[in-house]
Amino acid sequence: MSTTNQPDQELGRYAAIYSPTFLSKIYDVIVLRFNLRYMWRCRTDTVLEPFFAENLSRRHLDIGVATGYFPAKALSRPFRASARQSITLVDLNPNPLNAAKARILSKASNTTVETVVADVTEPPPKELQDAAFDSISMFNLFHCIPGDEKLKAFGLYKDLLAEGGVLTGCTVLGGSHATNWLNYLYVKLYNRLGIFHNWNDEKDAFERALRDNFEEVETTLVGMTLLFRATKPRKS
Repeated sequence: MSTTNQPDQELGRYAAIYSPTFLSKIYDVIVLRFNLRYMWRCRTDTVLEPFFAENLSRRHLDIGVATGYFPAKALSRPFRASARQSITLVDLNPNPLNAAKARILSKASNTTVETVVADVTEPPPKELQDAAFDSISMFNLFHCIPGDEKLKAFGLYKDLLAEGGVLTGCTVLGGSHATNWLNYLYVKLYNRLGIFHNWNDEKDAFERALRDNFEEVETTLVGMTLLFRATKPRKS
């Protein structure tokens, strides 16, 4: 996950939450197995894994990497595990970058993995400015970013797509998209604790931001989770 250029306490909280211990022992169980399936009503194994894998190219940029679960899963498939693959990981926190890189290489040792510390609400750093990727993913990213400017990340990173490239992602939406009283209270609690920053996130706002930056946009809502796919970036 990433965060914006907020006061030091926000960055410190983010770094504290995504500690090596949390990433290695807790994240996959709580976030990917329990929360997505039972709270956000969007299963990791049957919905998000195939969505990620179907849009993964051999020159890929993954933003908001967490444990590296999705690229590692996709790259461990038989037809990919031995292929030459290049993947660049972007996150504000070095802990997820280290965890994700190690996990990917453990599943697909032929993969070239680069890591970049960056804030996605700021222009891409110099390490990325001349890069071009055939696919970009932003999975479980935006609901963790505080502030009203987070959707400008689409405009900041669209120019890194090569011709014919695709941007995909998913995000948990706010309280107005709750499907029952339990996930309404759960997402409210996550916002109160500062784990999520998505209480006012709505499907329409994401679709507008995507269409402002891409000619072709597809979205679908699974439970409280919005999946999006965009191609043909508009000229800046």
